[in-house]
Amino acid sequence: MGDTVLVIGSGYQEFRQYVLRGLAERCEVLLLNGGPVDWQLPYVAAHVVADLDDADAVSAAAAALTAGRSVGGVVTWEERLLELSARVGAELGAPAIPPLAAAACRDKAVQRLAFAHDGVPSARYAPVSALEEARRAAREIGFPVVVKPLSRAASVGVRVAASARELDAAFASAVHAAAGSRDERVLVEEYLDGEEISVDCWVLDGKVVPYATALKRTGFAPYFEEVGHVAGDVLDDATAAAVHDVVVRANHALGVDRCVTHTELRLTSRGPRVVEVNGRLGGDLIPWLAQLACPGLSVGEIVGSVTLGRSPGSVWRPRQLVGIRFLYPPCDLVLEDVEVDRNLATEPWVHAVHMVRERGTVLRLPPREFLGRAGYAVVVGPDVPTVDKRLAAAASGAMVLGKPTPEVAG
Repeated sequence: MGDTVLVIGSGYQEFRQYVLRGLAERCEVLLLNGGPVDWQLPYVAAHVVADLDDADAVSAAAAALTAGRSVGGVVTWEERLLELSARVGAELGAPAIPPLAAAACRDKAVQRLAFAHDGVPSARYAPVSALEEARRAAREIGFPVVVKPLSRAASVGVRVAASARELDAAFASAVHAAAGSRDERVLVEEYLDGEEISVDCWVLDGKVVPYATALKRTGFAPYFEEVGHVAGDVLDDATAAAVHDVVVRANHALGVDRCVTHTELRLTSRGPRVVEVNGRLGGDLIPWLAQLACPGLSVGEIVGSVTLGRSPGSVWRPRQLVGIRFLYPPCDLVLEDVEVDRNLATEPWVHAVHMVRERGTVLRLPPREFLGRAGYAVVVGPDVPTVDKRLAAAASGAMVLGKPTPEVAG
């Protein structure tokens, strides 16, 4: 096998360019993309565009793109393409995440079954298709419960229900968010108390090694919109050890291999409990935050190494904490700009403030739209309280400007 990696789907430039750049520094990259290839060009040796919703078209495009080349592995960092990537790897005879593991990572109910079988601490749950089923499951589990689409990512459509009355609305929201996904069922599950965290790992030949840990910040209750994260050395030693044990067991339970994973957990009063495992890079720039926190760490190198079947080898220790806060409009509006307060712009702890949506984009707040962000601010700091304080200051000092949508203005 050569040092050539086939990447399926590049993702959005603002959120994935760092990993494609790092990957290209270590190996030859072939890109099979769903849209025009422009910003990706400096990082790819060859590329082809195909309809990523057409599995047969992707298979044909992958065969043509890799003809005459020795491909060392296939990878994607897009959630919806995980099973497709596994299929292409199998067709090309090139290593990739195992197909059954990819399918498990895309199905929260299958994950819960695997966790229960292997004794991985998680949540009581029930997959449902109808409101009456949801009501019955909630009564059996006990309020409060969390209601979520079975196959969506990024907490889209996830809502807590503290009563039977709230359950009906939460079920309707989850059903709406699940429409068009690979499995349109809804999951009703036990509400887990405690702080929510994520752990990104590389997984190879049964070895599961964390390289990024982050605290999640949510907003827009009763939804769980992810409004920010704090990455770095954020856990005490005892908690970190307990989390590591649970994360390793969860990854083993799903059979993931030859990939990077993103595991979400709650630090409950009964110890760490797994929410879900994703068979790809963490989103929301969490791995990039880890790079900023750990000098010498390259997420692209990690992805390239495990895709090619090699252990990254290095041990990284964060030297600072890095936080990100996403910038939301004050109301539904047509985006015009993100204006940064002069005092905020000169603060030494501000690493970056970026607008990531085009002017003229309509931004709406949950539940009308999830992930309706205009941009983000990144800050650094010595400890979690300081980073949280600075993130709050960044959110108030970076104003999202625009014209209210007609329904708001009226």
